[in-house]
Amino acid sequence: MTDEKLIYEKRDGIAFMTMNRPRVVNCMDGEMYDLMTDAIEDYAADDSSLCLIITGAGENFSSGGDLKWLRAKREAAKEAGKAFYYDFPSYKAMDRLEKPVVSAVDGYCLGSGFNLAVYYSDIRVATERVQMGSPAVRRGLNNAGNSGLYPTPMTWYTGLGNALYMRLLGKYANGSEALRMGFVNEVVEPDQLMPRAIELAEIIKKANPDMVREEKLLLRRYQEVPGGWYIRLHDMIRRGSVSAKEDVYNEGTKAFLEKRDAAW
Repeated sequence: MTDEKLIYEKRDGIAFMTMNRPRVVNCMDGEMYDLMTDAIEDYAADDSSLCLIITGAGENFSSGGDLKWLRAKREAAKEAGKAFYYDFPSYKAMDRLEKPVVSAVDGYCLGSGFNLAVYYSDIRVATERVQMGSPAVRRGLNNAGNSGLYPTPMTWYTGLGNALYMRLLGKYANGSEALRMGFVNEVVEPDQLMPRAIELAEIIKKANPDMVREEKLLLRRYQEVPGGWYIRLHDMIRRGSVSAKEDVYNEGTKAFLEKRDAAW
């Protein structure tokens, strides 16, 4: 396997992003974050890529941010008389992303890796042996899960009780626990992890890509606005969108009645 810290490939309408630092459990340093930003921006701009699958090399997703890299950045800032701040451009790029993301999660999925899989992916498939969570309270770290660095709070995916249980204990959840709490959508055997992720991506590929974008945009942005504003947001996205186009409706319904895939 290549020595690149992040492997980005595209095959048959699916983009693949693999964190590739298996000797350090795919922890993320500045170089990996930069490569991730480039990959996300390329995927966003490529109309031929209809779904992105994110995974990790060596039977682990990611142990999170590289603490050695973070400490070095903090020390450099301190010596320069500045406060350390890293604004995670890769996650900001993913927050802007309007196309679907599937994460295939095995082994350790902690800290920043948990944020990547849960907050910034749309669908998550995991194995039973997965260990998901945030060790922030164990490490004396600022868990940015509810700040501007990670704009998606844990309580979007699980109840307040589960969020407090996970965060205050620094608990790691296995596959069954993660499924029960809502952090993953499916749990499969390790040898079925990537085949199932690809199968889900293939299902997404058959849908109208503009409609997929519209659904993701509507559902994600709805979470960010007060309830009464949802109707205005709905109208802004839906009115004049692809779902209102007669040719899309005609082809979609005709293909269903003719028992064939739609030709978008």
